[in-house]
Amino acid sequence: MALVGLLEDNDRIAKLCATFLHYAGHQVTIYDTSLDCLQALFSHRISQDSLRSLYETAGAHSLPVEILILDLSLPDINGIEVLGYLTSHPHTRALPLIICTAAPGSDIAKARLIAPHVSIVEKPFRFQTLVNAISSALGTTTAH
Repeated sequence: MALVGLLEDNDRIAKLCATFLHYAGHQVTIYDTSLDCLQALFSHRISQDSLRSLYETAGAHSLPVEILILDLSLPDINGIEVLGYLTSHPHTRALPLIICTAAPGSDIAKARLIAPHVSIVEKPFRFQTLVNAISSALGTTTAH
């Protein structure tokens, strides 16, 4: 079982993924917006204008999730920017990430430049593909 964070703005997709991942044995926290996710990961209130302060004020604490699944097409702060914040900050640099998106190939290529180690699951996808990506990112095995 893993503590999975899911940054997905489409409510139906988020609920469906959370239900399936729960059935697969994971505990899922859904983040509706990028700001919600970043606030949870950095344990303090931030605004879109104060994202730069993340580099100065993030406390040394454990993360609320073991892995984060994020979409690239998000309404408040796009997933490429979120990916940049997470991979460049020492507090979240080692957090395993999975991009689950229907974004164009150019956005996926940008994501790979920022985080070459990130797993990509393109929508539409089979849920087993997502479960396998989680297992792979965490270095665990998946029951079939």
